[in-house]
Amino acid sequence: MANHLLAGPPRYEARGTWPPLLALLAAIIVQAGLQLLGGVIGAAVVAGEPGFLIGVPADKRLLLSVIVFLALSQVGVIAFAWWAAGLFGGERRAVLHLDRGLPSIRDVAAALAGLVLVLGTYNLLVYLLRPDLFMADVAPFLPMLQAPIWPVTALAVGIGAPLSEEILFRGFALAALARWRGGFWPAALLVNVAWTTFHLGYSVAGLLEVFVGGLYLSWLLWRSGNLWLPIIAHMATNIVFLAVIAVYPFS
Repeated sequence: MANHLLAGPPRYEARGTWPPLLALLAAIIVQAGLQLLGGVIGAAVVAGEPGFLIGVPADKRLLLSVIVFLALSQVGVIAFAWWAAGLFGGERRAVLHLDRGLPSIRDVAAALAGLVLVLGTYNLLVYLLRPDLFMADVAPFLPMLQAPIWPVTALAVGIGAPLSEEILFRGFALAALARWRGGFWPAALLVNVAWTTFHLGYSVAGLLEVFVGGLYLSWLLWRSGNLWLPIIAHMATNIVFLAVIAVYPFS
């Protein structure tokens, strides 16, 4: 039986109920606002400014700050997207394309094989041609994985970030924009640009990787009509990235 990722018509149907540009604007504001709020509160926790933190060891304050940031910027984003998808008469699971259930092992295997081909090849070329850019993107993650709180960091980067970003951008925002004049791919490009801007701390090579990866994740959604597939692929990308950093002697 042919894999429907490669054969047959695409299975994506735009089901968003929000006005298209309003949905994209809301996604950007919520993502930026909760990241900023989480960062500010997390920094205050590290500094020990809240009175109840007096006497708490610095390493435990750091752990608490990361948990606060995770809860606000990732759990908060998921909660907003789930709530917003039900407005204007929307059926949440259908709007977010979470109603098909988990994809088959065959679909996941095909998606991951394509991921290795696309991003694996790209990263190998960057590492060989511009190792300075590759190291510039790796460096910020090294201290986070070497600190005692590395399990929380791994949870946030490997699970929380892919889940929240996919549900908000390729789930909620894209569902509305894809109903606009141009259809799926112009909407996916616009959403992908917005998503890439939240990675502006990366090098030029890193930003291009995010953009290319986002296009591939959009293609998975377009072909399958199932947001779980890009969520799993996104998680696999981040987990492999963390694993490479953890075992390769970069420092």
